[in-house]
Order: sequence, then structure tokens, then C-alpha cells
Amino acid sequence: RADAQTRQAADLLARCIRESSGAELPIREDSPTNRAVGSVSIHVGTDTYVQSLNLNLNSLDGDGFVIRGVDATNLIIAGATAFGAEFGVDEFLERYVGVRWLLPGAAGEDIPARETIDIPLEDVRSEPVFFSRLFSGLNGDADLTWARRNRMHGRVEFHHNLLRIFPPSKYGQTHPEFYPVRWFGMRYIPTNDSTHGWQPCFSATGTVEVAIQTIGRFFDEHPEATSYSLGVTDSGGHCRCAPCQAKDPGGNNFLGLRDVSDRYFEWCNNVVAHVLKKYPDKYFGVLAYSEVAAPPSRVKVNPRIIPFMTYDRMKWIDPALRAEGEQLTKDWHRMSPMLGWYDYIYGSFYRLPRVWFHQMADYYRFARDNGVRAMYAEAYPNWGEGPKFYVSLKLQWDPSQDVNALLNDWYTRAVGQEASADLAAYYAHWEDFWTRRILQSKWFSRRGQYLRFKETAYLGDVTPGELAESRTLLENVVSKCRTDKQKARAQILLRAFDDYEAAVLDYQGLPPRAAKKGPAAGEPAK
Repeated sequence: RADAQTRQAADLLARCIRESSGAELPIREDSPTNRAVGSVSIHVGTDTYVQSLNLNLNSLDGDGFVIRGVDATNLIIAGATAFGAEFGVDEFLERYVGVRWLLPGAAGEDIPARETIDIPLEDVRSEPVFFSRLFSGLNGDADLTWARRNRMHGRVEFHHNLLRIFPPSKYGQTHPEFYPVRWFGMRYIPTNDSTHGWQPCFSATGTVEVAIQTIGRFFDEHPEATSYSLGVTDSGGHCRCAPCQAKDPGGNNFLGLRDVSDRYFEWCNNVVAHVLKKYPDKYFGVLAYSEVAAPPSRVKVNPRIIPFMTYDRMKWIDPALRAEGEQLTKDWHRMSPMLGWYDYIYGSFYRLPRVWFHQMADYYRFARDNGVRAMYAEAYPNWGEGPKFYVSLKLQWDPSQDVNALLNDWYTRAVGQEASADLAAYYAHWEDFWTRRILQSKWFSRRGQYLRFKETAYLGDVTPGELAESRTLLENVVSKCRTDKQKARAQILLRAFDDYEAAVLDYQGLPPRAAKKGPAAGEPAK
């Protein structure tokens, strides 16, 4: 009776054990009534045997799992959901078989050879600190598979969505009062359903009821959905009618925009309270953004609503910005029991490896302690940044992990023990650039919600000497690799550095580096 996701997890378990040890594990439909003496049954998911043990799986988060060695012949990998079983298998393979998913694709999967796989009789019970973890900008099946193996699972919708609840094509003529009063007291009716720059009138009679009906229909048709977005329409355009403005605290928020958070969250609370009567386990994501970026001053947010605070938290390398950001998070948490963070951890827009591993760990721990339970990041990975996104996902599951241990493990597993020190030195250099030196750069901006990723003035702060040092380190890495997979990973990083180096030289008006006539260091001739 297992679902397809749990079956795929069992297939993954069998494949990785076969590739590691050569052992073929038959997959059975249920616990065998008779089996060879000394054999072990690994129960993936909640079969009848697991159900008989009363493991209290429903007390776990939906992504959580139990790995339990019951006795010498039975081992359990199970969760309250199929995601729990899947992530339990991932943990089992990492913990006991030593599997790592370092980078996307076949070269990024590392399965060590083992003649014997020893499983201690222990109980592992694990669930994520941040129950929703999602990157945008992943490219293709290889990226998505890599992310899933490292337990990415987005569970909260929160993007711009009010325009879909109140499409002008449906309500523009019959209910013009649903749309905002703009300048000079004139009501604005959007001309088409894709237009941004307007919000519904949150004081208008009937808007709460329409939202309740729309959301109810959605959950009726999609019972598997965990959430629904009440995110504002993009680009402002809030109503200026007297009843709406009477609910505002007056003045602007910290972004210099009109503060309308109280009216908006009062409306959201009314909608959500009714929907939860039928669907008590659903979440409702919203963007703490633009005119609703500040916490409401008098309205306590329903615990099932998750406001996502938008900010590029690499900017917290500036102590003053960090203090402001931490205080804003605390202010939000006073009014909203559960928060989300929306981050900008690009990625491919940058022409250097932008890494800040230790800073990232620090702010994930702060988030854990201050009500943040959901993470979303615009990522668009550049895999020349090596362990950056790997470390991020590991810390989103458990930010108490030692970031140095995560990094050292990644370096060693990626390129081997002998090459790992040079690779660690390479990324330590660029972490120093992005967390210390960049503060003195004219490029670094203390204004705005994210850094100027479309501007490349930071390339002017790179010296020829550090380019040469970085190339030497990576060429040393390639030459010291001992296996084909290690060399393949090292070559990915070296080829990415070729692009970084070319961008710096081009920006600074320097001649391009002369291409080598032969293969790169350590690369076999073709």
C-alpha cells in the first residue's frame, strides 16, 4: 500500500547500498513471515509492523522521521508522511553508509565503498527547525534532485496572490467596491487580470466572504496542499478610502512607504479564522513587503499566518544593519507567533564566488531563536560556489550544526583528503572578501532590501595577486585529486573560476589570461 514517494525512497536505499557494498537488497511488499536466519528487515515507511509499535509518528513534523534499530533483525525508517520516510532514508544513507550529495548530477553524488555496513541499535528522531525550506532558480532535474536529497521542501505559498482572489474580469463590473479608491477619491478598476499596482479595498463588504469561498474551493480541490497565499499584489496601490485609512497608524514605515499593515492583517485574520474552521492544519503565507513590511501596531497576527520578511541578510556583515534587522525580527515576532524569512543568496548573478558560511550560520541560529520557522531564498545557484547551498540546506534543517565540520566534510568528500586543504583555503579567501573587505567597497550599499547584484563594481576590488593565488589553489586541487569523480568536481570549480577571472580582467581593462595549449592541471588529455 505504499505510495510512489515511499517506494522511490526504498529504491534509493537499495541502489546506494548496492553501489557501496555490492549487496542486493530485495524489496518486499510487507514484512516477510519467514526469512533466512540472521537476515535483517529494513522497514521503510509505515507498514503493518511499524504501525504495531506505536512510535507516535504523528507528533513529528511532516518532514520528520524516526530511524530505530528495534532489535538485531528489524530496523525502521519512517515518518508521519512520505516526506518523513524519504528524508529518513537520506539520513540513513548519510549517517551509516556515508553517502553525500555534494553537487547536482552524477559527479556530485559520493558513495564510498564499504564491505560491511554497521547499524547501531539506536533511536534517531529528527525534524527540521525550519519546517519549510525552498530555493528558487534551480535549473532542471539534476538541481532539483540534489536539493531534495539535501532535504529541501517548500511548504508555504506566500507570493503575490490577491489579484487572483479578486480578478477584475470577474468582479470589476459586478463589485467595483472591491477595488481601491485612488487619487481624488476616484475608484480604480484594473483593466485586466495581469495588472499589478493595486490592492483590494480591505474595508469593502464582501471581500472577506469572497476570499473564504475562493480558498475553501481551492482546498476542496487540492486537499494535499499545505498552504495558501494571501500575498499582496505587487507594486503597491493600496486603497485611500476613509474606512481603510482610519485603520492605519498614520505615517510611513521604515522603508519610507505608507504603513498599511494593520488594515491588511486585520483582513487576513478575518479570512483565516473562518477557513481554519474547516481546514485547521493549513498555513497562510504573506509577504512582509513594501507597504506591509512593518509589523502591525495593534493587530496580533493569527498563528497560522506566516509573514515572510524580505532582506539580503549577507548585509548583516554590517553591525548596524544586523542590529536593525534583528530588532525588526523581534518586533515582528511580538505581533506574529510564526515568521518566514525571504533571502537573496544569489548565486549566478555574481561574478565571484559570493560565500559567507559562518555569517549564514549565525543568522540561521538567530532566526531559530526568534520565531522564524520558514525559509525561502532566491538562489539561482552558481556551482562554482561549491559548498554554499549545501551548507545552507544543512543548517536550515539544524542550525546548531558546526559549520566548520560541514565545510571540512564537504571539502574532503568532494576532492579527497590530500586536496581538501587547498580547496578550504580557496573558499576561506573569498569568504573573507565578502564578509570583511567588501564593507570598504564603494559597491556595498547600506540602503535597500538587497545588495546591488546587477552592478559589478566589486570586481574593481579584486587584485591580480589574489586571482593568481586562487588559480594556483584550484590547480593544486585538481592535481591532487585521486579519483575520476574527485577530478570531475574539481574541474567544475576550476572552470567556474575561469569565468570569475575573465570577468575581473574584463572589468579592470586588463588583457585576458592566455589559454593553456594543453589540458588543465590534472586533467587527462583527450
